[in-house]
Amino acid sequence: MSGNVMERSATGLLVLIIPVAFTVVFLYAAWPILLAIGVLALALKLWQTYAWQQLSAQVNPFFNQLVKENQGCLTPLDLAATANLNASTAKHYLEKKAEEYGAQRKEIRDRGSVYYFLTASSLGSILDASEPFGDIDSEDAPEVDTDDAVSAPVQYFSTQDGGSISSLIQADLAKRLNVKDYKISRYKTNDDFGEWTQKLDPEGIAWKYQPEDRMFIPQV
Repeated sequence: MSGNVMERSATGLLVLIIPVAFTVVFLYAAWPILLAIGVLALALKLWQTYAWQQLSAQVNPFFNQLVKENQGCLTPLDLAATANLNASTAKHYLEKKAEEYGAQRKEIRDRGSVYYFLTASSLGSILDASEPFGDIDSEDAPEVDTDDAVSAPVQYFSTQDGGSISSLIQADLAKRLNVKDYKISRYKTNDDFGEWTQKLDPEGIAWKYQPEDRMFIPQV
């Protein structure tokens, strides 16, 4: 009986030793290959980091400019046209920036991917070299000045009571609706934007966004 116990113990020991032995032999024979793979992986990582730094140095000024002009709303085509990039490089850059600053991405019909960088946490980092925003309420995102970004002529529209109202830039519409500027930027491309603005407008006027001149006009 003791012989059977010893045989089972020896078998169990072999079951443990054989895999360990094969592993040792494999590592001894393959360590140059594993080392080469590790070196190549490290070199690739370093190259990717260097390439990203070079791309950022080239594109960051255009990116900051577009963030200011478009109130944080960017598309790869916007960046590609401004920074003279191909579409895939522009999209890669925005994907990295979106991950870095926690920006949102939304698919918009006729515009494709749209990235929203206008958040309280990201603006301080993205635009830290631009003009300061001043005092910021801890519960609200900062407002962006859009007066110098719009040069379209003012249009006037008749209201139901016979009065008239002009087309507005984003900052003025935000004041009229008594909301922060970044909320207008976030919602202006939504399908229910008119209904949302109508509830907030003091005269019950529904507004719509004209992307061609970046103005807001009453829905008539």
